[in-house]
Amino acid sequence: MNEFAVTAAVMAASDRACIEGGTPSPELMSRAAEGIAKHVPRGGRIYVFCGKGNNGGDGYACARILLGRGEDATVFALSDDISPDSAHYRKLLESEYPGSVRPIGECDYRFDTALDCLFGTGFKGEPKGVYAEVIDRLNAARGFVVAADIASGLDGTNGIAVKAVKANVTVAVQTFKTGHFLNDGKDFSGKVVAEDIGIPIVGEKYGIWRAEDVIALFPKRKNNTNKGSYGKCAIVGGCEKYVGAVKLAAMGEAALRSGAGLCSLCVPKSILAAISTDVVECTLSPMPDLGGALAFDEAALDDALTGVKAVAVGMGMGANGGENLKILKHIFAKNVKTVVDADGLNALARDVTVLDAAAADVLITPHPGEFARLTGRSIGEVLASPIALAEEFARAHRCTVMLKGASTFVTDGKRGALVVNGSPAQSKGGSGDTLSGAILGIAAQGNSLFDSACAATWLCAEAAKRAAADHGETGVLASDVAKQLKNILGR
Repeated sequence: MNEFAVTAAVMAASDRACIEGGTPSPELMSRAAEGIAKHVPRGGRIYVFCGKGNNGGDGYACARILLGRGEDATVFALSDDISPDSAHYRKLLESEYPGSVRPIGECDYRFDTALDCLFGTGFKGEPKGVYAEVIDRLNAARGFVVAADIASGLDGTNGIAVKAVKANVTVAVQTFKTGHFLNDGKDFSGKVVAEDIGIPIVGEKYGIWRAEDVIALFPKRKNNTNKGSYGKCAIVGGCEKYVGAVKLAAMGEAALRSGAGLCSLCVPKSILAAISTDVVECTLSPMPDLGGALAFDEAALDDALTGVKAVAVGMGMGANGGENLKILKHIFAKNVKTVVDADGLNALARDVTVLDAAAADVLITPHPGEFARLTGRSIGEVLASPIALAEEFARAHRCTVMLKGASTFVTDGKRGALVVNGSPAQSKGGSGDTLSGAILGIAAQGNSLFDSACAATWLCAEAAKRAAADHGETGVLASDVAKQLKNILGR
C-alpha cells in the first residue's frame, strides 16, 4: 500500500517532530501553501477564508502564491488575533499586495472558487458565532470549494461533523487523515488528494486499500489445478423466519465468484426445500434443527466442516437462545478461519470471552450498532472512537475486527487499514451477507482474514458501483453485487 491515513494526533506529533528536527514551521507552511495552490482552479474570482490558527496561515501563504500567478484573489479574515506563523504570512501578503486582505464583514460570497482555511484537523465540536455563519453562507453559495487539509468543522480523526464546509476538493497536507473517510468525512470532503510536504510520519499509519492491493491477492491461475486447489468453505446459517433463499444463494455465489473452489451451505433441515431450488453451484449440508432454527449438534457440525478452510457463521440464524453460542464455541475450537456476522455477532454479544480461548482465526464484521453491543458502549461512543475501540477489542480478544461504515476499518490489533471506496448502493438488506461470502471465498484460498476482509470490502464496493450503473444507487440488490464480482475479477 502506497497510501495511508493518520489520526489528527499523529499528524500533530509528526509536525512537531519535523520542526524540532530542524525544519522551520514557516517553511512547512510555505510548502503546504504551494501544494494547496496546485488544486485551486485558475481564473475567476477566488476568495480565501482565513481563521485564526495555522490553517488560516496556509490561506495567507496560498493567497500570496495565487496573486503571484496573476489570479484575482482576495482574503477574508475572520480574526486579527492570529497565530505567529499566520501573522508572518499575512504581513508579507499585505506588504506585497495592499488591499488583498479584507474583514469578513465585507464578503459578498460571490466567488467562483473559495479556499476554506477556517479550521484545521485538530478542530472538535461545533463551529460557533461568525465561523458558523461563514460556513452556512459558504455552503449556500454556488462556487467551487477547495478545503485546505480538511473541510472546516470536520473532526480530523473520526470524521464527525455537526456543521462543516462542504468541499468539492480537499487537499490533505502531507497525507490523508482518518477523518476524511470516517462517518461524515466523505460527504464533506469531496475528492481528497494528498500533497507530500516532507513531514516524516511519527506514529501509527493506516494503509488505504486500492485496486492494486486487491489484485495482488489473485495471481493468475495455473492450468494444472482443480476445485481443491482453491479451498472449500462453508456458510452456517438460516432459519424458518429468515429463509433467505436468495440471500444464502447470493452469499454462496459471492464466495465462489471470489475464488473459492467449493462452497457448502449448512442450514436447518426444515428450510432445505425452500432454498434447494435456488442453490445450483453450492452444495447443501442439512443440519439438525430446533423449532426451525439450527440446533447445536457436535457430530453434524464436525461432518459439515470436514476439509473446510474457512467458515462464515451467523447469517439468518435468528435468535435461538443459547444454541447459536454453542455453535460458535464449537467452531472456535477448530483450526479454521471463521467469519462471524449478523446473528453470530448477536450470539457473541452474550459472552465475548469465548473469543479468548479460540483456536480458530476469527474475524468479526460488525456495523456500529452491533459493535456497541459487543463492547457495552453506546453507538455514539463507537462512532466517536471507531479506530481506537476496534483496536482495543482486537487486542483484548485476539481477533480481527472489521468495523463497517461509510469507510470500513480493519484491524488485527497489530496493524490497521481503511477501505474507503464504499458506495451508498450498498445500503440494502443482504449487502453484509454478500460481503461475508466474498471474505469467505478469498480466505478459503489461503489469504489471511485481515487481507480477505480488506479485499472483499473493496471488491463489493466496486461491484455495487457497477450494479448502480444499471439499476441506480437505490435499486441495487445484494445479489446484483455478487453477480458483478465476475466483471471485476475476470481476467
